[in-house]
Parts: sequence; C-alpha cells; structure tokens
Amino acid sequence: MVTIATERLVLRPLVGADAAHLHATLFCDPVVCRHFCGPTWSLEEVTNWVGYHRLDTRWGDIGYLAIVRRSDDGVLGIAGLRPYVANWTALQATSGAGVAHLETELSYALGQDHWGQGYATEACGALVHYAFETLRLPRIAYGVHVDNTRSWQLMKRLGFRFVRHEQPTNWDSVVGILDHPAMRPAAD
Repeated sequence: MVTIATERLVLRPLVGADAAHLHATLFCDPVVCRHFCGPTWSLEEVTNWVGYHRLDTRWGDIGYLAIVRRSDDGVLGIAGLRPYVANWTALQATSGAGVAHLETELSYALGQDHWGQGYATEACGALVHYAFETLRLPRIAYGVHVDNTRSWQLMKRLGFRFVRHEQPTNWDSVVGILDHPAMRPAAD
C-alpha cells in the first residue's frame, strides 16, 4: 500500500517499532479499546497484531496504516481499509435480500490525547479518497457501536448513510455505507 500524505498527517504502513507507541496510545487505554478491540491488550499482543497487519499492506492495497503527525513524527493511532465478511450483520442489498458478503470497511483508532483535533476526519477522509480514486471501490462500509458518538459524527461528516440491520441480535451496532460518488443515485 502506498503512503498517503495530508496537510498534517502521513498514513504509512506499520513498522515493528509502532507496536510500543500503539500499545501506549491505544491498546492499553480501556476507553479507546472499548469500541475498537474490546479489553486492553498486552505489549506482546500488540506486537503480534502489528506483525500480522504489516503483511496486509505488504501484499495488498488495503490494510491498517499508522497515523503519523508530520510536525513531529508522533504516532497518533491507526486507520485503514479492511476486508471483512459482514457475517455479524446482513446489510440491505440492492436486490432487496439481506446477505452477508465481502465488504471493505473503514476502520480507525486514535489515542485520547488526539481526539477532537480533526485528525480522524483528515485521516479517514484521505482513505476514502484513496478507496474511490485509486482503488475504484464501489462502496465502503463502516460499523460503529451505538454508544460511539464520536465515530457516528465522523461517519456523518464523511457522508456515510445509515443502513438497517437485518440481524436483531446486533442491535447495538450501526452500519454506514458510503457509495463511490460516480455510483450514487441521482438526487430527486
């Protein structure tokens, strides 16, 4: 995967040294972990996670990237486009039938010290642009827990539309869909 530069950030492939920064910033903070990965993780678990996800971007066009502040090279968090089979929810399909199928999900996590400064919007906006302009994806999904109001707001800022779930057991999640601009239905 390429490195993506924005005004204040660089989104780059993960490197081994990121594990310690990400552990301290994200994975040992229960507030951040609550909506991203569940319980907090040990440094060993984060090191393994980084090692695994480094392979994503080495062999493909999507995966997690480190969010790095350009002014001081500080690692603020991660963002990425992730493949997943939406087996935890059946999204409304264009055919009208609910199906679990392969999607590309936008995902991110920032350390609490970096919240409220526009970094998530900047990083995720750059990934959306990359997804549509470079990868030519037809759409992006974004799954968010109903209590994660910051991510709901980000989803709205980026233009995601909300779709209904067809799995009553996943009432505590919301799914947003952002269609490629060229594939969006014409406004009435």
